[in-house]
Amino acid sequence: MSGFLVQAEGLSKHYGRVVALNQLDLQVSEGSIMGLIGPNGAGKTTAIKIILGLLRPDSGKVEVFSEAPWDNPEIRTLIGVVHEKAYFPSHQKVLDYLQRVCRIFGVPESRAHEVLRSVGLQDAYDRPIRALSAGMLQKFGIAHALIHRPRFVVADEMTANLDPQARSNLLDLVATLHKEEEVTFLLSSHILPELSRICDSVAIISQGKVLAAGNLVELYDKFTARVLRISTDKPEALAQLIRDLSYVQAVEADSRGISVKVVEGAEEKLYADAPSLAKKVDAKILGIETGSASLDELYRLVVTKSGGGIA
Repeated sequence: MSGFLVQAEGLSKHYGRVVALNQLDLQVSEGSIMGLIGPNGAGKTTAIKIILGLLRPDSGKVEVFSEAPWDNPEIRTLIGVVHEKAYFPSHQKVLDYLQRVCRIFGVPESRAHEVLRSVGLQDAYDRPIRALSAGMLQKFGIAHALIHRPRFVVADEMTANLDPQARSNLLDLVATLHKEEEVTFLLSSHILPELSRICDSVAIISQGKVLAAGNLVELYDKFTARVLRISTDKPEALAQLIRDLSYVQAVEADSRGISVKVVEGAEEKLYADAPSLAKKVDAKILGIETGSASLDELYRLVVTKSGGGIA
């Protein structure tokens, strides 16, 4: 299992009749910012708990820093955790609490000042934790995770319940800390648009299984190479006609347009045929793009592969 900071193979976990993980495979390269993306209930939190050694799988194996994470204090000292809903003693002051954490980890109390400055909370030293806003509390959670200088930080739905600007600021902070602290990050999220700004790789999870994983650029190339995106004012009507073309393999329509997968080499045929088909349903074509996708669209393309749609 060498070559990866985290390597999980064939992880399965059931809660009664509920299948949380279904033969999940996951690798995290050291020095990366990886996004673990998928909807609520996809299995992200269960996978994270197993990686952290907080939960044992029913089957499969996982190594973190080349060792099993369960009951392994040495591994846990290398990991920092940012929880979706972290609970801290609300009456304690920000700096006082982190200095206590420093003493627990056996690091100088000056480290509390360092991490608070690094997350932009240097003006909140004397505030009670309960007085922090939602965005400040998430920054405080990151500071807490960094106290012992971990090499790997896992953040579970770190940006949940934050407004768009607060999410953007928090992700910018992660990018800065990744560079300055040389920390590997695994970010679990179901909010996708912002992640593409900072993640160099992603693992797409659905129904307890990783459907695709790897470098973002490679995934875009792989899953959008023969997918054309047609922007139109009548996507459903135009999609019905496009489905009948012999070289079309799959069609997905949404409110903004149509994603069409064609056989290899047939892209130019769709460019030629789409305008005439649009005239039949009085639709306007606003644009046709090849291999262009947001992280949202990439996720949808990958997931629909498992259900027989576009991929």
